[in-house]
Amino acid sequence: MNKIIIRYWIIDLLIGLVLYAAYTVTIMNKTETDTGFFADVLYLFNIVLNLGYSLLYLTAVVVCSFSVFFNFIKKVRHNAVLSWLSFSGAPILGVAIPVISLWVSTYGVSKNLLTELLILSIVYPCFTTILYLLFRRKYKKLISMANTDTVDGKIKQI
Repeated sequence: MNKIIIRYWIIDLLIGLVLYAAYTVTIMNKTETDTGFFADVLYLFNIVLNLGYSLLYLTAVVVCSFSVFFNFIKKVRHNAVLSWLSFSGAPILGVAIPVISLWVSTYGVSKNLLTELLILSIVYPCFTTILYLLFRRKYKKLISMANTDTVDGKIKQI
């Protein structure tokens, strides 16, 4: 069971890193529309600001991915709601809600400032929910195998 939890943590971390890389690529592929010194300064400021947001996003994703380790606790692993919270609850609380509130507060200033970050912050909990569903399916399969499989007359513990 420990190997399975670590494998799902690695997958969760890789999903977060891929989303971070995708966000960084979208930031770097933006082109400025105006010409002149002031436009260049604003464009550079926009890139630095977005890189700062992306580093905060990366930090939040890495920290939230560690919540998968709560499944090492047997009570969390057996309870479907607590297990879901360990997979998707932390990303929703640590990534999606802060970005949504930041996006809403800056919406009046610039309508597209944080749109990419908002999209990726909503996509990440969706991916972790899919990862949770895969984990639960595998966990239930292992539980059913453990209930029918015996070693030397004793039921194996998971």
